[in-house]
Amino acid sequence: MILVVVAGPGCVGNKGFQFRGTTAASFLRQVNESRDPNVRYAAYDSLGSLRSYDDEHQKAEAAKVLVEKLRSGKEPTATRAVICRTLGVLRRPEAREAILSATNDEDPLVRAEACRSLGRVGRSEDATILTRVMTVDTAGECRVAAVESLGDLKSPDPRITEFLVTGMEQDDPAIRVASLNALRAVTGKDLGVDAIAWKKYVESLRPPARPTPTDPVAADAAPKPDGLPTLPR
Repeated sequence: MILVVVAGPGCVGNKGFQFRGTTAASFLRQVNESRDPNVRYAAYDSLGSLRSYDDEHQKAEAAKVLVEKLRSGKEPTATRAVICRTLGVLRRPEAREAILSATNDEDPLVRAEACRSLGRVGRSEDATILTRVMTVDTAGECRVAAVESLGDLKSPDPRITEFLVTGMEQDDPAIRVASLNALRAVTGKDLGVDAIAWKKYVESLRPPARPTPTDPVAADAAPKPDGLPTLPR
């Protein structure tokens, strides 16, 4: 009789199997105790499986550890990226500040994952951070990630909607598709792929123009527009 051993998700190794666990508690131990960066990477990634958690308290504990590891800057690039991704999956608000910092990471792989996660752990006002990335980041994957995250964030600011319409006219097809999908998510509407239809919709959202004050004092007191960055063609 031949005995066949099937390796489960917690078993790895070439000369036998090394049990690594299947629970959030076991993965957190590996993160804190293992000196092998590959083991830690796998543990960070496994913490992104919601099935490994018993309750919200465990998710909060994991998010706290992940935030500390991300802020330490001691993990390799790919590992920092997977930490950002896992924090996005956990959707814990306490991860927001660390994710915001990671959008300025030196490596585009980390910045892209941070942008995607910001849409899940961020606040409405963080949409301006994503528009900045969409405008000035030199890495295409970061710009696309920022647009996708705007769709997750669903900011009610009509300027964000207008900004996404501008994205539909970009030369990069990935930006155009991401902008269209984000517009559908933010507005709950589907006006097709023609940017003109979306422009008309954005114009309908604008408040009526205020009359220009004739009094110089009143003119100085009038609120100044708080514009978003101009998206290059």
